[in-house]
Amino acid sequence: MRVLHAPVNVGNQPWVLSRYERELGLASDLVVNYGTWLGLPADRTLGEYGKRDWRAVVRRFACGISAPLRYDVLHYYFGRSLLSWDDWARGWKKPFLDLRLGRALGRKVFMTLQGCDIRLAAESNRRNEHTPCQEGGCNFFANCVANLDAQRLALARDVLPLCDKVFFLNPELGHYVGTAEFMPYASVDIHKFDVLPPAAVGRPRIVHAPSDSALKGTAAILEALESLRPDFDFDLILVQNKPYAEALQLYRSADIAIDQLMAGWYGGFAVEMMAMGKPTLCYLREADFAHVPSQMIDELPLRNIDPNHLRESLADVLARRSEWQRWSGLSRAFVERWHDPRKLAAAMARQYVNAAEPFHRSLEMVS
Repeated sequence: MRVLHAPVNVGNQPWVLSRYERELGLASDLVVNYGTWLGLPADRTLGEYGKRDWRAVVRRFACGISAPLRYDVLHYYFGRSLLSWDDWARGWKKPFLDLRLGRALGRKVFMTLQGCDIRLAAESNRRNEHTPCQEGGCNFFANCVANLDAQRLALARDVLPLCDKVFFLNPELGHYVGTAEFMPYASVDIHKFDVLPPAAVGRPRIVHAPSDSALKGTAAILEALESLRPDFDFDLILVQNKPYAEALQLYRSADIAIDQLMAGWYGGFAVEMMAMGKPTLCYLREADFAHVPSQMIDELPLRNIDPNHLRESLADVLARRSEWQRWSGLSRAFVERWHDPRKLAAAMARQYVNAAEPFHRSLEMVS
C-alpha cells in the first residue's frame, strides 16, 4: 500500500507516523510544500514558504496533480492539501484539486486537524473561560475573527465531507467537526526516551518549555511559582529558544514538568516528559472530554491545574512529593498505552483498509 502524508509537518505527527507505517511494510512518504523554522524532517520538500519561483510552481503542481495517481492513500494535515497552496493567498482558483482528484479516482482520503486549522476563534472565545483565542492571548485573534473563521467554516462545509475520515488531535476541535474522530498524538517516538523518575530527595527541579509564552500561559505560571518560593525550595528550568538536543538534556534533569494553561489539553512536550517518567501538570478542559475515549480520560496521569487557582494547584503538587514516584510510573504506562507510535501506525493501517471502523476500536485491536 502506498501512503502519502502531506503537505506540511506540524508538530512532527506525520513524520513519526509515516516512519512506523514503513516498519509495517507500507510505502509511506511525507512530502511537504515547504519547511518551517523548526526544521522538522520530510522525505521531500518542494519549495520555500511564499516563494514564487517558477521552478517551485512547476514542481509543486506536478507533485500535487500526480499524487492521486501514485498513491493509494492521501493523508493530509492542518486543513491543507498539496494544491491548496495556503502560502499563496491569491491567484489559485482550484483549491484542493489533488484531494478532489483522489476522491474521484477512488483513493482513500484522510485529514488530520491540529488546532488553528479548524478552531473557530470567535466560538472558542465565547465558549471557554481559558483559551488562546482572546485579545492578549494570540496575536492573530482579530484576523481570525474577521477573516480566518470564515475559511475554517468553508473547510468544514466543503472539503472535509470529501474525506473518508477526519481526525483531530485536540479534544476542543471536536466541537467544530462533529463527524471527526479523536486521535492521540503519534508525534513523539517514545521508544527513544529512557525513564528518569523524579528524585526522592534534594531540591526539586521544575521545567517549563513555552514555544509561545502567551499561548502557554507562561506569565501566570511564573508568577504563581514565584509566590511559592517562601514556602517551597525548588529550581525552575525555563527552556526557550534552545536547540532540541540542549533542551532535551534540560528536560532529563527535571523532576516535574508544567505544560500549558490555555489550550485545555496537553501537547507534545507533555508526551515527551511522561515518556521520561516525569510527573506533568497541565490545564485540562473537562468540557471537551466527551470527544475523547472515556478509558483514556480515566487513565490520564496529568495533574489538572486550575488557572483560576494556580498557586493552590501548584502548592498541592509540591507538598505531595512522596507521591511523585508512583505518578512517574503511571505517566510512562500512559504513553505506552495511548501514545506509542508503533501502535498508532498499526491502528492507522487498519483505518486505511476500513475507514468505517472507529479509530479507538482499531487501536484496541492492535494494543
